[in-house]
Amino acid sequence: MRLFSNAVVRSSAPASPDATSAVAPDSILVDGETIVAVGTRAELLDIAASESSTTAALASAGGIGATAVIPGLEIEEIDCAGQVILPGLVDAHMHSVHYADSLTDLDLSDVRSLTEAVDAIRERASQMPFGEWVVGSGWDINKWDDPRYPDRELLDQAVPDHPVAMWSVDLHTLWTNAHGLEIAGIDDLTVDPFGGEFVRDDEGSLTGLVREDATDLVARFIPEPSRAEQVERLDRTQKLFLSQGLTGIHDFDSIASTLGWYDLREADRQHIRVTKYLRSPEVPWAIETGWHTGDGDDWLRRGGLKLFSDGALGSHTCHMSSPFPEPHAHEETVTPDEAGAEQEFYTYPGTVPEDALSSAPEDANYGIAQMSEDDLFENARWATEAGISVAIHAIGDQANHHVLNVFERLRQTTTEAQERFERPLRHRVEHAQFIQPADVARFAELDVIASMQPRHCISDLHLLHLIDESAQLAAYAWPDLLAAGAHVAFGSDGPVEPANPFAAIYAAMTRANISGDATTSFQPRRRISAAEAIRQHTQGPAYAAGLEDRRGYLAPGMDADFIVVDTDPLVAEGLNPNAADSDDGLLGYESEEALFAHAEAIRDTRLALTVVGGQVKYQA
Repeated sequence: MRLFSNAVVRSSAPASPDATSAVAPDSILVDGETIVAVGTRAELLDIAASESSTTAALASAGGIGATAVIPGLEIEEIDCAGQVILPGLVDAHMHSVHYADSLTDLDLSDVRSLTEAVDAIRERASQMPFGEWVVGSGWDINKWDDPRYPDRELLDQAVPDHPVAMWSVDLHTLWTNAHGLEIAGIDDLTVDPFGGEFVRDDEGSLTGLVREDATDLVARFIPEPSRAEQVERLDRTQKLFLSQGLTGIHDFDSIASTLGWYDLREADRQHIRVTKYLRSPEVPWAIETGWHTGDGDDWLRRGGLKLFSDGALGSHTCHMSSPFPEPHAHEETVTPDEAGAEQEFYTYPGTVPEDALSSAPEDANYGIAQMSEDDLFENARWATEAGISVAIHAIGDQANHHVLNVFERLRQTTTEAQERFERPLRHRVEHAQFIQPADVARFAELDVIASMQPRHCISDLHLLHLIDESAQLAAYAWPDLLAAGAHVAFGSDGPVEPANPFAAIYAAMTRANISGDATTSFQPRRRISAAEAIRQHTQGPAYAAGLEDRRGYLAPGMDADFIVVDTDPLVAEGLNPNAADSDDGLLGYESEEALFAHAEAIRDTRLALTVVGGQVKYQA
């Protein structure tokens, strides 16, 4: 047995002893991979003794209230130094291979102009053997000083002897050069695939930007790491996750991560729990090999099938009910601000002048529907009938509307499959960023999980002018969905966003940029408390994986997955005990300053220990 003592235990259990016990719990007793009890150290020593052969020795030392581990009692005590124990946090939407690659490939997330990006690519290419692919990610024109789309011309000049593949920060657009297009066999006459686009200039020539499903036609020519190297990359990545307080992830990457996690599991090197989701090309193999959602073991569990309904906001490819304004189609230059910089802005579609949209309404950009509603339904039905749940990527409000229609059509098939396979098949919408008001309640009515990422809200602050205010969409509407009775699960979408879950809790509490600037807060009425955000990082993913009776909080019989941290997210100064429910966004704090002080402390939380399956997997 192991006793983790001298701590403040926040069990987050539905009927939590934290609030009802006369004496606050300060210890957790673990046997193997399971929690035996949560309580005071004295109580847990007594329990340990009652289950050992040294009960008499404990009694002679004072019984309940004994202050030392009794010699001969088979128990290892770990002193948590007065810090806080929380349930292990789980990332409900992660791309593990992409994350692992991002730690190795060129990172363009900090460049602030097209020139800087090209210079960084040229520098990386100069360090590589002739002809090798230069691969990277993270560029975001929405944050550049010169917000214009990159093209292949500059890459062709700077890096003529290397094929280049640079993913946008949202991983929905690929920037390549002539060499990369040539290797992929793509030229000006290549037809766009359904759900994707090879961007062309006014003369019909390829610009080097490739969007959505068309990226697959280039990416398949990029050499992948060997299977052994991929395993090493995943190992390094899981260690990073453990150091940030994650005890589990729901992994949405392709077959490379499936094989990588299997290899780590077989080598007894897997230290973080993984629920593994499939991509469409893997489904025939999965069905043939008997893959069913919920199968697997305690460390590598089989999830569902991921499908795509649309693209992403930053790439202007999420499927919306109102069109995006065209870049540079309607710009107004106003008087220089106090800093002397000229400001450019766009008005929203719905109030936007005619010249901001294409001359022909059919040419307006509503984003990209990567699959039709009927195609989504047929793919979802195929998987569900085989005992595989479905998770559908939908960011735009029109995409979410179509996906909810799909799940409504799928209800009878789902019920029959659940009875046949004797397990829940819990369908999900991945991201659910913009929702039509009437669709919020449908998530609960259809029992569809909203798998959401709080960091998207604050990373997208500079993009929200693109969304039609007149439609009054529910944007990043975690509290709306919870109030409607829907299940919500939080994640990061890493590496699109950093995996650190404490920064995500900050984002959910403040809806303001990561630096702590309260003036940037987007729709403060939609903030949620730290306790609620933690539930969506613990109980939310557990429910989504069908593990709510095993994980998500700390109680006897639950898996021993927890973390020890230096900040208590559930206790803060500046709370107003007389605060009534309101929509002021203060969450019961006395002021905005008090709320942000606590949120920033949570954001900056430091990990002392990460325990998975009763074993210390990370120690600072």
